[in-house]
Amino acid sequence: MIRRDLSERLIASRQVAAMATAFMLPISTSGQAICVSIFAVLAIVGLDRERFIAVLRRPAAYLPVALVGLLLVGVLWSLLPWGAAFKWVGPYAKLLLIPLTMAVAFDERQARQIGYAFLAACLILLVLSLASILWPTGPWWWFKAPGIPVKDNAIQSACFALCAFGLALFAVKGWQDGERRRAAILFGLALLFFVDVFMIYLSKTGALVMLALIGLFALRTGGWRAVLGIQLAAFAIIVVAISVSVPAQHRLAEMLVDLGGLEGKQETLSTASRLDFWSKAATFVAEAPVLGHGTGSIRPLYQSMEATKPSPYGEAVADPHNQFLHVVLQVGAIGGILLIAMWIAHVRLFLGHDLASTLGLAVVLQNLIGSLFNSHLSSVTQGMLYCLAVGLVGGLVLRQGLLVPASRTTN
Repeated sequence: MIRRDLSERLIASRQVAAMATAFMLPISTSGQAICVSIFAVLAIVGLDRERFIAVLRRPAAYLPVALVGLLLVGVLWSLLPWGAAFKWVGPYAKLLLIPLTMAVAFDERQARQIGYAFLAACLILLVLSLASILWPTGPWWWFKAPGIPVKDNAIQSACFALCAFGLALFAVKGWQDGERRRAAILFGLALLFFVDVFMIYLSKTGALVMLALIGLFALRTGGWRAVLGIQLAAFAIIVVAISVSVPAQHRLAEMLVDLGGLEGKQETLSTASRLDFWSKAATFVAEAPVLGHGTGSIRPLYQSMEATKPSPYGEAVADPHNQFLHVVLQVGAIGGILLIAMWIAHVRLFLGHDLASTLGLAVVLQNLIGSLFNSHLSSVTQGMLYCLAVGLVGGLVLRQGLLVPASRTTN
C-alpha cells in the first residue's frame, strides 16, 4: 500500500513538473531549466525499464542519443581544450529528453494538461502583446521589444505559431463533433495568435514557418479546394494585419532590402552576415568533411579568419546560423547524416492522420524550416520545445501503436 502511494505521488509530481516546464518554455529560460531538471529526475526515478528499452528500439528515439554520443566523442579532436569542449555538448544534451519523454508514455489526459499549461503561458503573452498594440503609451517599458514581453520575437512567434496551428486543428475537430460554440472560440483564439505573429515583428523565418503550417493544416483537414481556400484566406488576413501595423510595415521594407541584397543589389547586415557565415562554413567543412573539427570548434574556426575576412558583426560569432552546418562543422558528415536521419525518423513517426501525429509533424516541420536559417535545435528554448514536444506527442503515437503491452501502459 505504501509502495503504491509513493508511485502515485511520483506520477503526480512528475506531471506537475512537466506542466510547469511547458508553462515556463515561452516565459523564462531559468524557470524552464529548473522545471525540466526536476521533470527529468522524476521521469528517471519512475522509469519503466521494459518500456524504455522498447522505445529505444525505434529510430526516432535512438538517433538523438547517437547524435549526442557522437558530439561527446568529438571532444577528443576538438580545437578547444577538453574542459571547454565538453560545454558544447550541453546544447545537444536536451536531445536525450526525446526518448525519456517517449518512455514516460503520457496518456491523452496528461498530455492535454501539459498542452494547456503551454497554451496558458502563451495566452498571457498574447494578451500583453495585443494590449501593447491597442494601448501603445501604456506601461510597457519592461518589454524586451515592442509587442514582445519576454525573451525574443523568434521564440514568441514559434510558440504562437504552434498555438495557432493546434487551436485551429482542435476547432475543426470540435466543429465535426457538433461542438460549434467551442469550435468558434478555439478558431477565434487561433486567429488572434496568427495575426499577432504578423503584426508585431514580421520575420522571414517566422513567415515561412507559418505559411508551411497553413499548408499542412489545409492538407490534413481537407482536399485541394480546402487548401486553396485556406491559403487565400490566410493571405488576406496577413495583408490586413500588415496594413494596420506600422512595425510590420517597417519589417516588410527591411525584408525587401534583404532580398535585394541576396540579388546583389544592396547589402544589409542580415544578408551580409549569413552569406559570410555560410561561405566560411563551406571552407571549414572542406577542410575536415568526414569527422569535422571537433565538438566546440566553431568559434576558433571563425576566429581564425577574422584577420583576413572579418565578420560583418565586427567579431567572430560561434554560430553558422544553420543547424546542419552547426553539426557538420563539429563532427563532420557523420554528424550531418545522423541529424538528417533523426529528422526523417521523426517525420515518419508522425505520418499518421490522427491529431497527435499532425501536431507532431507540425513541430518537426517548424524546426526543419527554422534550422535552415538558424541553429534552432541547439538553441535553448526552440531546441527544448522541439525535444519535449516530439517526446510527448511521439509517446502518444507510440502508445496508440501498442508499442508496449497494455498491462504496462498505465502510469
